[in-house]
Amino acid sequence: MVILYKMRGVENWRNLLGRDDPQSIHELTVIRQKCMILPYSIYIIQLIVPNALIMVMHAFTIGSFSITTLKISMVFFSFITLAAVINHIFSRKILTKTLLKISSPTDAPGKRIDLKKKIFIQMIPMFIVALLFTSLIGYSRLVREKGDLLFKIYSSELDRVLEVAGEIDSPSRLKDIINQIQLQSREDGRFVVSPQQEYQSLNIENLKFSPFFKKYLREMSRDNHGRVYDYYGYDIQGAVRWVNINGEQWIAGIKYVIASNNTVSFFIVSFAALLSLCCFVLYYFSKSLAGEITLVAERLKEIADGGDIDFEKKLVVTSNDEIGDLVSAFNSIQDKEKENIKAIQEKQEMLMEQERLASLGQLIGGIAHNLKTPIMSISGAVEALKDLVTEYDESIEDERVTNSDHHEIAREMKDWLKKVRRHCSYMSDIISTVKGQAVRLSNSSTNSFTIGELVKRVDILMKYELKRYNCQLNLESHVDMNTEIKGELNNLVQIFDNIIVNAIQSYGEKSGIIDFKIVKKGKDIIFSFRDYGCGIPPEIQGRLFKEMLTTKGKNGTGLGLYMSYSTIKGRFGGNMWFESQPGKGSTFYISIPCGY
Repeated sequence: MVILYKMRGVENWRNLLGRDDPQSIHELTVIRQKCMILPYSIYIIQLIVPNALIMVMHAFTIGSFSITTLKISMVFFSFITLAAVINHIFSRKILTKTLLKISSPTDAPGKRIDLKKKIFIQMIPMFIVALLFTSLIGYSRLVREKGDLLFKIYSSELDRVLEVAGEIDSPSRLKDIINQIQLQSREDGRFVVSPQQEYQSLNIENLKFSPFFKKYLREMSRDNHGRVYDYYGYDIQGAVRWVNINGEQWIAGIKYVIASNNTVSFFIVSFAALLSLCCFVLYYFSKSLAGEITLVAERLKEIADGGDIDFEKKLVVTSNDEIGDLVSAFNSIQDKEKENIKAIQEKQEMLMEQERLASLGQLIGGIAHNLKTPIMSISGAVEALKDLVTEYDESIEDERVTNSDHHEIAREMKDWLKKVRRHCSYMSDIISTVKGQAVRLSNSSTNSFTIGELVKRVDILMKYELKRYNCQLNLESHVDMNTEIKGELNNLVQIFDNIIVNAIQSYGEKSGIIDFKIVKKGKDIIFSFRDYGCGIPPEIQGRLFKEMLTTKGKNGTGLGLYMSYSTIKGRFGGNMWFESQPGKGSTFYISIPCGY
C-alpha cells in the first residue's frame, strides 16, 4: 500500500509532456523528483516493514524470542533483503528510462542523497545478508555435528547402562540406572516417561517438554533410532530407549541442549564485530570514492561558474580504474576548455573591434558636423583679425587716430582671439575623444578614469546624435564626479554610446527624453539609462545578453548589447541588466565596483 501510494501519479508524465502551462510544468517537476528518490524510498520500505512484521509475528506465535525465532528471522531477512536489492536495481532502471524521457538539464534534483549514503544504503544490507548466511551456515553445521556427537554419546551410554542392569523390575530401579549416566552439560536433563505419558525429570526441576517434543517422541522417534527433536531444528534434542517393566513400556532418555546461550552470544558478538569492521571499511571506501568524484565535480563547477581558473593546474590520476579515466577525461576537457577560452577571447576582441569601428563610423558624421561650426567661427575670426590688422597698419601714421583708438583695435583683436581659443579648445576635446576611441582596444593603456571624464567623453561623442534626432539626455548624478573606476575608459564609453544610440532609435523618428542617472549603492556605482520608447519584445528579452540579437533588421548587427554584457562582466567585474515594457520603454542598468 505504501509503495503504491508513493508511485501514484508517476505514470501521468505522458499526459503532461509537451505542455507549457505552469501547473503542468510543476507536476512534471514533482514526477521527476519522485523518479529520483523513489527507488531508495521503496528499497528502505521493503527492508524495514516486512522484517518488522516478521519479528512481531514470531514474538506472538512462539511467545518470546528464541533461537528458533532468531534463525527464522535471519532466513526471512536474507531473502527479503535480496528481493529488495533486486527490486531496487530494476526500479532504478525503469525510472531512469522515464527520467531520460522527461528530464531537462535545468531541473532541480529534488531531495539530494549523497553518494556515501547511497553506497551505505545499498551495500550494508548486502553485508548483513552475507554475514547472516555465513553465520547461519556455520552455526547450523556446528549444531548438526555437535548434535550427532551428543546423540552418539548419550545413545551409547543408555545402551551400556541398560545392558549392564539387565532386567529392570521397577520404575525406581530404572531411574537409578539412568542417573548413572554422566551428563555433558548442566543444561542437559535425565527423564523417564511412564506408560501413561507422564514425564518425570530426574535431575532438573521443572524440565520442560514441549508438545512438539512429546509428539515427535511418541510418533517418530522409533523410526529415527531413538532420536527426538524439539521444534523444527537441531537446537534441543533427545536420545531415548524403550524399557519393558512388568509388561509395560517405559521410556528413559536424555534431553540435551546443543545451542547454548554462550554459543549464540559468540555468534552475535562475532557478527556485530564483523559488521562494524565492514561499516568502517565501507565508510572510508565511500568517502575516498566520493572525495575523488567531488574533486572533479568542484573543478567542473569552477569552470562552469567562469571564475579565475588555473588551467595549468591538473588533477592527479591516483588510480587505474574508471575514476582514473574520469580524472584523465577531466584533464583533457580542461585543456580543451583552455583552448576554447583563448579562441573565444580572440574572437571577442575581434567582434568588439568590429563593433567599435562600426560605432565610430556612425559617429564620424556627427563629429564632422560638430567641427564645422567652430571651424567656420575660426575662419570668420581670422577674417576679422585680418581686417583689424589692416586697419591698425593704416592708422599708425594717421594723426587723427588717437591712443584710445589703438586700444579699441587691440581690444577687438583680443576678443576674437578668445573666441578662437575657445573654439580650438572644443576642437581639441573632440579630436582627443575620437583619437581615444580610434585606438585598438588591445593597445589601450588606461588603468583608471573618473566618472567626470567618462561623462564628458560620452557628452562630446553623443551630442550630434542627440541633436540630430531631437533627443535630450538628462544627467542626474548623486556621486562625486572624481570617483575613480578601474578599467579601460574607451570600453565603457563605447558601451554607453551603444545604449544611448539604442535609446534614441527606440523613439523612431520622434523626439524623446533619455534619463541618465548615476548613483552609488554600497561599493558599486550604478549607471542607468531610461527611455520612454517602444520597449523590447518579450520573445527577445530572455535572450538579449545570451545571443547576438537585433530588433533593427538589416541595420543592426546584434553585437552591441551582447558584447557590452561580456565586457562589463569580464573587464569591469560588474553586472548589466534591464527592465522593459513594450510600448512604455526600457531601462538599462550597469553596475561597476568602485576601484575594481
